[in-house]
Amino acid sequence: MASDPDLRPSSSPPASERMMEAARRELAMGGLRSMSFRRLGEAAGTTAGALTYHLGAKAQILSDVVEAERARDRAWHGAWLARFTALDRLDATAVATLLEHYLEAISRDDARLTQMIWTDLLLRAPQDVDLQALMRPWFLERRAFWSDLFEGRIADAAMWGLSSWAYTVDEGVHSLALGHDADYRLLRRLAVERLSHRLDPARRGPLARAFSGLVERLDPGLDLPGRDRVSDLQAHGRRHDIALAACGLLLDEGVDGVTHRAVGERAGIPGSTVAYHFRGAADLTRAALAMVYLVAQGRAPAPAPDSFERRAAVVVRGTLYFALAAARNETLAAQAIDLRRLRGENYVHTLREEGWIHIDGLDGQVAALAGIGAAALSSVDGENRFNALRSWLLANLRN
Repeated sequence: MASDPDLRPSSSPPASERMMEAARRELAMGGLRSMSFRRLGEAAGTTAGALTYHLGAKAQILSDVVEAERARDRAWHGAWLARFTALDRLDATAVATLLEHYLEAISRDDARLTQMIWTDLLLRAPQDVDLQALMRPWFLERRAFWSDLFEGRIADAAMWGLSSWAYTVDEGVHSLALGHDADYRLLRRLAVERLSHRLDPARRGPLARAFSGLVERLDPGLDLPGRDRVSDLQAHGRRHDIALAACGLLLDEGVDGVTHRAVGERAGIPGSTVAYHFRGAADLTRAALAMVYLVAQGRAPAPAPDSFERRAAVVVRGTLYFALAAARNETLAAQAIDLRRLRGENYVHTLREEGWIHIDGLDGQVAALAGIGAAALSSVDGENRFNALRSWLLANLRN
């Protein structure tokens, strides 16, 4: 009788290693939705039975993948930190250089897959207590890295560590999606430079004048609802209901969860009706994105149950899910860059209404990136990082 080919001796990597690598890549490129035995079997070129024999149940596979990623990430960050052991003091130039180098490094090679897995699980953990428990040791290891990087090298080290960690949570996933674009990389450089000076108006260099031009160059012309443009999705009716349901699925399951069938089920209407109003998958995704804009601008309710926390989650998870989707699918890059722009413009508007008259567009982008990153981190462990970070980061703009 022929033996199972997955159990035969071979000079290639053991079957379990090949399967684990397939699971890792599926999780990175497709998220938790791709972690089915059918998908994993196709990716590994094997059967569901062989997967179960070698790796165990789905929960065990996920746990093992996360443990392996933690080990990779721990070694990677340890090596990265070791490069700077001789650096005994950090000033603004050093902070900007470190952040830019870090963002470049996590978006390349093997570290890219790890960062995609980290981001996906970070966004999903708030809704899954088991995933929160699985993520917590990894979460604490990354927090320790940022603390160790700044401790003893700069005044206010704890806040520098928090602001840098929060900023790289958001900018990190945008680097995965947009790092190939030279205009984006320059925009990112302007952002880390501004962050390294804590938004100090007195330290705005000549490059800051390039910001508006870069934003215009990167404008994808999606014609989505800006603050001064009325959208038909604001009016109560079937299109509004469908777009709100699509936004809810984006919030809860990511971009891949926004399908005609799933939206129909959530809205309580047939999928054919959804398709009548939003014909293709791209049209439906665009509707979800437009609703994220409207919720962020306070011009539409969040998907039920509407609340301040739910609206904040739309802005945080909704926009980061789009950036992660763009890292997996380059056709969504335009949506990712436009959301990055929108959040900054919205935050400038909000802060000026609150009396921060010295804030400019670049300040708004940096503050939005760091604030959303802080909120994403806080949603995992419940610690309120946003308010302390906001006060510290905006202090130089008070007068």
